[in-house]
Amino acid sequence: MQQWTYVPSRSPVAKVQRRVVQWRRACMAQVESDRPVVTFTFDDFPKSALNGADVIEKHGGRGGFYACTSRMGQRSPVMGEMFDAGTLAELRHRGHEVGAHTHSHLDCAQSRLEKVERDIGENLVALSEAGHTETVSAFAFPYGETSYAAKRWVGDIFATGRGILPGINSGEVDRSQLRATELGASAMHRRRALAALKAALDANAWVFFFTHDVGTSPTSYGAPAELIDELAQRAVDAGAILAAPTLGAALCGVID
Repeated sequence: MQQWTYVPSRSPVAKVQRRVVQWRRACMAQVESDRPVVTFTFDDFPKSALNGADVIEKHGGRGGFYACTSRMGQRSPVMGEMFDAGTLAELRHRGHEVGAHTHSHLDCAQSRLEKVERDIGENLVALSEAGHTETVSAFAFPYGETSYAAKRWVGDIFATGRGILPGINSGEVDRSQLRATELGASAMHRRRALAALKAALDANAWVFFFTHDVGTSPTSYGAPAELIDELAQRAVDAGAILAAPTLGAALCGVID
């Protein structure tokens, strides 16, 4: 049965482990760009995330869509219809990037490396069987959770791994646990997103934004289309490039 309600541990031990893992960089890289790069990403992902694709395309960019394949063709009790094979084909046709997000929405911090490897392998096989035969080079950790061993392995398999630790990616970074800022419907989310964008624009840095569903009345996991539109417009006006994860990594010199 599909698990929709798991919450990662918030115990003192788990919090310490998160800080240690974030501190221990697994795949060192250097962000070097003469222009800021902005990457919008959508996790899991519901079909309404295509509203985000519409907005990004309007501003000349493309985004990243991280697919959790056990949820493909399912209906979320909160976010509604999830992506299916047709959604993947449409995104590919429109030039967006489909990334991996494990098969079972696994907490990679609480699982042995062998289980993480197997689950991500299932994810990639399921994407291929759904018709997405292109190389999958972007990954996002469900819940932003990982162990050091898992993110080292992810760095060997994927060009980028994305977490949910807020901030921008500037100077020396860990390409297997890139920082990202959450988008949501509250005034607090907007303030944090605008602050992250300004920091990236000022530093010619790389900033990730992430959310789930997109619409005029998003769920608690999602973001308003107007916020994505505002961020994209400000970014383009300032000379930033709106790029999907792997292209963003190349533009920033994180990968060759």
